[in-house]
Amino acid sequence: MAAYTFAALFLAHVIADYVLQTTWMVVNKKRPIAMAAHIGLVLGTMVLTTLTLNPWFLALATLHLWIDIVKTYAMPEGLGAYVADQLLHIASIAGIALMAPQIWPESPLSAIEPLPLLYMIAAGVLFAARGGQYAVAMLVAGRGDGSGIGVVMGWAERAILCVLLIGGWPIWAAAVVAVKGLYLGLSFAGRDRTGRRRLFLGSAISLAWGLAVAVPLAMIMPMMQ
Repeated sequence: MAAYTFAALFLAHVIADYVLQTTWMVVNKKRPIAMAAHIGLVLGTMVLTTLTLNPWFLALATLHLWIDIVKTYAMPEGLGAYVADQLLHIASIAGIALMAPQIWPESPLSAIEPLPLLYMIAAGVLFAARGGQYAVAMLVAGRGDGSGIGVVMGWAERAILCVLLIGGWPIWAAAVVAVKGLYLGLSFAGRDRTGRRRLFLGSAISLAWGLAVAVPLAMIMPMMQ
């Protein structure tokens, strides 16, 4: 049951951080009203994915608040702080899921047997696609203008990697990596030194993020079947 609870809380986190969080909230995180609005979303999405109001949600929202405060006030901006922030959030979700695995069985949605599996897939795809976008942007910031096509391609490759590895098709995931390598080889010729560096760094962090999301989730999936 802990894996089911993790799936519901993880999806709630991804929705709160990557779907519903606005630019205003991100830019104004040091303002109490913006931070409060974001934590309100964190609580609301947990209620949304479980259709319950469990006391453990307050504990997880409080942990989320403190992690965000540390990131906002004590960590330098950049990729390292971003990755550390997300790792702490995921660790807190896993901790609550282990301490309170009954959260999902107590949900009225628990009667829908395939729902936790769908939650995990949806959360993984969103986290890989959208979360990776921000990671790439932080790494290549100041190295030239990005392109809309590059962003969409990044979403696609990370989402596909996630689906393939979660689905148990590692050979096809390897094929995606190979195709990406071929694309890089063909693209290098038409770019200057700065463009090549940007392409290499962006592609490396994109693939690394996709794999870092997909592999652990693929290891959890057998617990949900």
